[in-house]
Amino acid sequence: MSPSLRNKSFKFPVTTLIGSYHSNFLAVTRKYRVDKKYRSKYFFTKQICHILGAFAYIEQKKTASKLNNYKIEKPPVFIIGFWRSGTTLLHNLMCENPAFGYATTFQTVFPNHMLWNQKWLKTVMKPALPEKRPTDNMKFDFDYPQEEEFALGNMQPISFYNFFYFPDDIEKIIDESLYFKNVSVQEMEKWKQEYIRLIKIAMINSGGQRFVSKNPPNTFRIKQLLEMFPDALFIFLHRNRYDTLSSFRRFVHGVNEGITLQEYDKDNLDIWLIRLYKLLHEKYKEDKNLIPQGHLVEIEFDNFEKDKLGEIERIYKELNLEGYEESLPAMKEHLALIGNYKRSSYDPNDDFIKRIDKELKDFKSMQQ
Repeated sequence: MSPSLRNKSFKFPVTTLIGSYHSNFLAVTRKYRVDKKYRSKYFFTKQICHILGAFAYIEQKKTASKLNNYKIEKPPVFIIGFWRSGTTLLHNLMCENPAFGYATTFQTVFPNHMLWNQKWLKTVMKPALPEKRPTDNMKFDFDYPQEEEFALGNMQPISFYNFFYFPDDIEKIIDESLYFKNVSVQEMEKWKQEYIRLIKIAMINSGGQRFVSKNPPNTFRIKQLLEMFPDALFIFLHRNRYDTLSSFRRFVHGVNEGITLQEYDKDNLDIWLIRLYKLLHEKYKEDKNLIPQGHLVEIEFDNFEKDKLGEIERIYKELNLEGYEESLPAMKEHLALIGNYKRSSYDPNDDFIKRIDKELKDFKSMQQ
């Protein structure tokens, strides 16, 4: 498809909930306020969910046996850490290994249409796909590796990324989706079952033998992930708070511009994004001792920036992963392709920096 036919911006007449089951769409949206300005986006998304739901039902029937019989034989690798800490580049490089499976950008939005409806639905939806990501100018493609939080939210209603639709309710969404407060045993079990189904679908689609996840919200969920996969492997990245939070702020407001269903107070959201940084690092410090010895590698962003392949080789060795030498040429080619890539520039917001200092004045993270 010619790039000229692609969506030029991250603005849509619908939300990314279009790939949800209709019942799940209702379960997510009935909890929160939808403002008048976004009513047409809400109803258009609802209508598409209703239409695509019939095709999702057919896919579910056609693929149920295949998914039930599929076994996840190797422990998954979970890349965690705060947003904008280098997790995307690390994930992309790791996924150059053909032995590793991953969720794609298409699966992120359409997790219920991966194994039966993907081909025709890609053709229909590709004109709406932005040419580049909203905050860092990176190319968008349906088949690129992607984090799975949106996909989780389109399979069942508990997802941190619901805050992109309902930013005024971020505190409530943090409690529910990151700390699982007031989540019933049945809802928790559903979340786990759908996550496992998501991984199976990703593995079948990508052809790998070991799932590699990049999903920052999972930093809060180490306990739950180990309940699902006792031998799971973890890679935690950490970065300077000012760089990370400034980039994250830009990312969040860029995505919100495209898919929100609420008017919201940007200053209040900024404060919660800073608090989230503290909450995430506190939760990680509390839970990382649950991870078995030899199943966790910690990476400093600055070290990764200076020696990407060297740090990845260390990850392979410390986690006893397979295929580093075999995937090295592909990783080098990937780095060469992005070598001349120019990131979107932005100036740190002085008021935001002051807010970081105020909110985190007594907090010591792994990197200041």
